Amino acid sequence: MTGTASEVRRTPAQQHWRRAGQAANVLAVLTAGLLDLGTAGVLSGPLRTFGGMEISGLAMAPPVLVMVALLFVRRRYPLPVLLATTGISIAAMLVFTTAQPIFCVLVAVHAAARRGTLRHSLLALAIALTVVPLVMLAVLRSYDDPTPIDWIFPGVFFAVLVMTAWGVATRDRLSHERNRDLHGEIDVRAEQAAHAERHRIARELHDIVAHSVSAMMMQAAGARAMSQSVSKDVPDDARLDTVQRALGTIESTGAQSMRELHRLLGALREDQIHDHLPSSLDLDHAPSAQPGLGDIDALVEVPRSSGLIVEVHRSGHARTVDPSVGAAAYRVVQESLTNALKHAGRGALVDVYLAWQDTELQVQVRSRASHGMRPGTPNGGTGLRGLRERVGLVGGSFEAGWSGEEFINTAVLPVRPPTSGGPAERPAPGTAGRE
Repeated sequence: MTGTASEVRRTPAQQHWRRAGQAANVLAVLTAGLLDLGTAGVLSGPLRTFGGMEISGLAMAPPVLVMVALLFVRRRYPLPVLLATTGISIAAMLVFTTAQPIFCVLVAVHAAARRGTLRHSLLALAIALTVVPLVMLAVLRSYDDPTPIDWIFPGVFFAVLVMTAWGVATRDRLSHERNRDLHGEIDVRAEQAAHAERHRIARELHDIVAHSVSAMMMQAAGARAMSQSVSKDVPDDARLDTVQRALGTIESTGAQSMRELHRLLGALREDQIHDHLPSSLDLDHAPSAQPGLGDIDALVEVPRSSGLIVEVHRSGHARTVDPSVGAAAYRVVQESLTNALKHAGRGALVDVYLAWQDTELQVQVRSRASHGMRPGTPNGGTGLRGLRERVGLVGGSFEAGWSGEEFINTAVLPVRPPTSGGPAERPAPGTAGRE
């Protein structure tokens, strides 16, 4: 079940590379086994022991096959497999005069050096190098009158083979560690961006809701004070008592709501963790009040002055929305412009579309580099993750990705007109068309 679930989670490209890796693994093991069958003397006729006996070369077939079988579990038990294959190889060279099985040892040392720590890697190299002198002596026994070159060349050659296998494995291990650290850093940055976005959302919610509830409480307190003044002139009117009790309830309920709001926003902010985090946006030039749709025209002037070619397009009939919805639309445009400036650079073309429909507002930002080439993926996805969370909090949906040479951010936000008497988002200026 676990393997099946893991297979489902992999993309087709990942499954293809996994199958290719498995095939390469089997091919490497079989190739090492065939080479060792030749170097061990299985295919070259009888073998001679140090006691002078001649034995059929097939006697070396079982030890080589054992080494091949061990290599199939080398990834799970790298160091034990290296010790076992090295031991079998040394034993063969101590029994037979010309046996030189070393290729299975090369595969085993690669696996042992690729996994574990640097200490384990150096230990694997030391174990594998113990085979080299014995292989060199086995080669020299095949010469009737070895020259100095015959003494030097085998030792250097087989030592280079072992060092090459170890070096390739060490390079792969270091590359894997760098990639793992990079992915870990990206995950941390994504979490930090999401937390920073929550902190900003909490601040903006406080600005919106706290202001409205405070105004409601003040109005209720003023109305109750006025009703008390009126009750002095009409002391026996029971309706005034009812109005005063209702206004008192509104005031006390508002105060309780404010306390609950501060408690919830404090948990959302996580101030003790995130006060030190800088904003993830370079274009954070929002006005001191809550930013919204009416501030987009001023927002695009900043990247324009920095070299972006930005055009704003509007369609449909603009209407009032909740401040939280307007703030979400503003942040989508702001983050998209920041990414375009960071990754596409000066001269990049950016089109901002604000499309009003009956119940939805679609905010879409299309950016492309002036040279027509794809820039890097914006921000490793950290800022986009914060946008997806922000848009989701107001009941909308957010998508981002490549379409040809354009990187497109699309947010679909609900149009929720405020209730009467509440604060309204400033309607976006302008009519349909290109500005």
